[in-house]
Amino acid sequence: MPALLREEDLKVETLRKPSMGGQHVGVDPCDVKVTHIPTGITATVGFCRSQHRNRIVAVGMIEAALTDPEFR
Repeated sequence: MPALLREEDLKVETLRKPSMGGQHVGVDPCDVKVTHIPTGITATVGFCRSQHRNRIVAVGMIEAALTDPEFR
């Protein structure tokens, strides 16, 4: 967890994609939506098949948005 963000300031949700079938039917949802509660900044990431990795990327995006005004 980056030092800039506190765990209690983050709301983390997992999202389930609609599935059409195929070899990945029944796998755990891996999309992650992270909201920084004090500012309302939200990042949704789902490009990795790892929920943990998607969470790290989403938190990094929020941290970047908080520290770099051009990122918004």
